[in-house]
Amino acid sequence: MHKAFLKILDVSFLYDDKIFNDYYKQMPEYRRNKIDFFKFKKDRCLSLGAGILMNEIIQHAKENFSVQADSSFEVAFSEQGKPFFQYQQNLHFSLAHSGKKVIGAISLNRIGVDVEKIAESSEINLTEWTKAESYAKATDISLSDFIEGRLSLPPDSHFKQWTEDGYVFCVYEER
Repeated sequence: MHKAFLKILDVSFLYDDKIFNDYYKQMPEYRRNKIDFFKFKKDRCLSLGAGILMNEIIQHAKENFSVQADSSFEVAFSEQGKPFFQYQQNLHFSLAHSGKKVIGAISLNRIGVDVEKIAESSEINLTEWTKAESYAKATDISLSDFIEGRLSLPPDSHFKQWTEDGYVFCVYEER
């Protein structure tokens, strides 16, 4: 049985223009377009960091999940906007970012991740928020259904959640 692969990246190193440009050149066109969409350096670095993690989780899948090395990992999007591998539908991945952290995961089971920077003045319960966000990402359910109270998390849901370096991280993996 394969375990989920999880990786966290601090994008601080991408604030160096030379390093940023070196990684940017390695990104596929769709990711470069996404990076270019952002006005602020912080957002561009987070998007590039997500692209770096995407490359790492794809490499992990090729090495550990019985995937042909030359298989296509083209990303498509569901009606809700959830990204998925168009030609690898047995593999599930999730990416999230906040502050200067990016988290990515890949699994043979549906998986969702979230990260939120802890703010002193935040009125949001980040423990519950990250659970709802990671569950919504894994199941392709609208987050607004949780926010507006139309849905609640199933009582048998299993989450791995932790706090580290001023961030709350959460992973939901369907069993």
